[in-house]
Amino acid sequence: MGEHRAKIRGETRRRQRRKRRLLVLAGLGLLAAVIVSYLGWNLEWTAAAEGDPAPPFVLPDQQGRQVSLADYLGRKPVLLVFYMTYG
Repeated sequence: MGEHRAKIRGETRRRQRRKRRLLVLAGLGLLAAVIVSYLGWNLEWTAAAEGDPAPPFVLPDQQGRQVSLADYLGRKPVLLVFYMTYG
């Protein structure tokens, strides 16, 4: 009888921990959304619509050299690939 109650209590605790984790993750997600929204509003971020010209920019290439969009404008199509590195 005692083992059965202990098993039920253990399952209940696991469910409570799982619920707590989900609530924390949901809260963090909501916080991130609010921060991005706030920054976007205050920094006047805007999304480009399809067909809009890209704003001028300069970014480093794989070797660290600065590359400007203006260098390629009107000469060839430009494809941007963003990837994440560790380190």
